[in-house]
Amino acid sequence: MKYKEVLFVLGCIVIIFVGGFFLLPKVFSEFQDEEVIRVRVSLENKCSITDDAFVVLDESTKIKTPFYGKIAVLRTKRNAPLRLWMSPNFPQFRYDGEIQRAEEEMVMISDCNRNPRMDSVMKSMREAFSSSEVKKNE
Repeated sequence: MKYKEVLFVLGCIVIIFVGGFFLLPKVFSEFQDEEVIRVRVSLENKCSITDDAFVVLDESTKIKTPFYGKIAVLRTKRNAPLRLWMSPNFPQFRYDGEIQRAEEEMVMISDCNRNPRMDSVMKSMREAFSSSEVKKNE
């Protein structure tokens, strides 16, 4: 009977140690302050509409920042999801850009002839269904 009790206690200690090993980094990261950076976004407009029709949408805070002279400057957390979006001043248009992670210097491209979501779907399909020989040739 003693052997089973010792084995049970050792098993519990091992489970607690392994759980702590994997969970402690996550717990510590939750209590650390996230780095807030100044993001400078340049607009490359390939659409026929004016640059004033676009804003940068911070998906985490839902704050929209307009472009002034093809440049938008905002403060947000590093790696926050940012998206090129239509300005509320232009409700007759719709543009749904691809999400990009926040960096200090960024370029966002508005291309009204291409659908970024469809491009990402097609890219995923090409990667999933292409043969390894095709990948080696690229």
